[in-house]
Amino acid sequence: MQKSNIPHFGLYGESSWINDPEFFHIEDIESRSGDLGWKINPHRHAQLFQILILKSGEVKVQLDEQQHKLQGAWAIIVPAGVVHGFRFAPDTDGRVISIAEPLLEDAYKEKAAKFIQPLLSQACYIDFNGHRNMFSELWPLIQQLESESSFIREGRALMSEYLIKAILLLLHRQHVNGESNVTNKTENSHAHQLKELIEKHYREHWSSNQYADALGSSTSRLNRLSKTTFNQSVLDLIHDRVLLEAKRSLIYTARSVEEISYDLGFKDPGYFSRFFKRSTGIPPGKFRVLSNQPSI
Repeated sequence: MQKSNIPHFGLYGESSWINDPEFFHIEDIESRSGDLGWKINPHRHAQLFQILILKSGEVKVQLDEQQHKLQGAWAIIVPAGVVHGFRFAPDTDGRVISIAEPLLEDAYKEKAAKFIQPLLSQACYIDFNGHRNMFSELWPLIQQLESESSFIREGRALMSEYLIKAILLLLHRQHVNGESNVTNKTENSHAHQLKELIEKHYREHWSSNQYADALGSSTSRLNRLSKTTFNQSVLDLIHDRVLLEAKRSLIYTARSVEEISYDLGFKDPGYFSRFFKRSTGIPPGKFRVLSNQPSI
């Protein structure tokens, strides 16, 4: 069998990546999924954020291993690299916004970064049911962005960028409103930096001390922050990230356990198998067999 990685697409069903710093794309759910039986099979994007805005209807969502059924008004944040799939009820109304990473790079250097970066750092669901006033502010921005994408007009790229930022800020507001735990902003910033560093270096198997040094903190202080924010130690976060990528590879690729172990920075496939079994209770080969069932 030919070995393959988890499918990466610029947009679903397209194998080429549009390397354009001004690239964004918006389309209604029906036009993207209607001809596919209202189903988008699991895949992921390497350099593309997606935001699904559900106005009405129903969707079964798969984000990595987790599956949820959503009804009514929701926003779904899908960062780059997250495996995702959807099955919509027919006549579901909503939009899918795809945003290239280069478009957001400038935003990450601006005042908007403290709102935008945390929002796009991990997959999440934002509930607008019972918050129709907030949704009524959001939807006209979605429609205006859709209009900008349909016509070539002066300042189109700049207007679209402003609209995307406004949409992200409104999503951030609603996301924060829906969170029950509000912690110190400085701590939130440091916790976000820790998550970013783990994302960059988990394959290198950095120690807790290395993360603490990179953040200018002590190991004990960083562990306290991690446990307060994530209810996990730094080492637990590192192991969870390695484990997540291992599961993705076992479920969505045909690579051997040995190949996966080397890709994740393990020098000994046997140690990887012991690590996986200790974390999940079953060896990686058995996990692959048990997971080989229809998604969503």
